[in-house]
Amino acid sequence: MAEHQYNEANLDLQDLIDLDQWGRLSRELGLDTLLEFATEFFEETREQWVDQQVDPHSMPEKAFQSLAHRSAGAAGTIGFMRLRFVFLCMEHNPIGDPTQRYMQHMRMVLEDTERWVASQH
Repeated sequence: MAEHQYNEANLDLQDLIDLDQWGRLSRELGLDTLLEFATEFFEETREQWVDQQVDPHSMPEKAFQSLAHRSAGAAGTIGFMRLRFVFLCMEHNPIGDPTQRYMQHMRMVLEDTERWVASQH
């Protein structure tokens, strides 16, 4: 996807979950192990992004983009596609007014993703 496509308008076009990836990991690792990984991901993401109340305007842009890049990679590995996309939006766009909206979207998508995972028990 070209960088100009990492924007709010394309966020809702993303699947919440890559069901093929989730299913593959569930078969390879077992559902219990996958759910453990997902729980760890949620805890780390909340710790890094929500609990610390990341302020992108108070850190170097490269550091913010690096944090978003790592989070996008972790989300994509598990199959959390919409969450991955919102992190990619933060990574590939300059810090500015839309950044706070991306942060709000990230919190909402994180909650939606957690609810979906909880429904898999």
